[in-house]
Amino acid sequence: MDQHDIFTGHYRLLQRDQAARQRLMSDPKAGLDEYFGSGTVPEGEFRIEIISQEPDTITLLLPSPIEEDTGNEALDAACRRIYDILFTDGVGGYLIPDDSLTWVLRDMRSKVLDRSLGE
Repeated sequence: MDQHDIFTGHYRLLQRDQAARQRLMSDPKAGLDEYFGSGTVPEGEFRIEIISQEPDTITLLLPSPIEEDTGNEALDAACRRIYDILFTDGVGGYLIPDDSLTWVLRDMRSKVLDRSLGE
């Protein structure tokens, strides 16, 4: 199974299976581990939050709050985020609020791909 099929299959499951969708929403790390395999989500000081797309809802993502420095450079940095959109048709994607978390997502995907290839 190629990368596209693995992640597409997961999104299709979540679109059709309300129980799987609810398990992922109530405990994202456990839900990802359940589908992709134990240990998919690495340990670390981060949370995974699920925002369910609904046909009658516009979702607004706010930038992270700034505690101290409110200069232009800090404001600009706070507004620059990485959007990892898996598909362009609204199926799903990730908002990564910090560069260090980019590697967490890449590690998760690598584990999934390695398992799918039997490595």
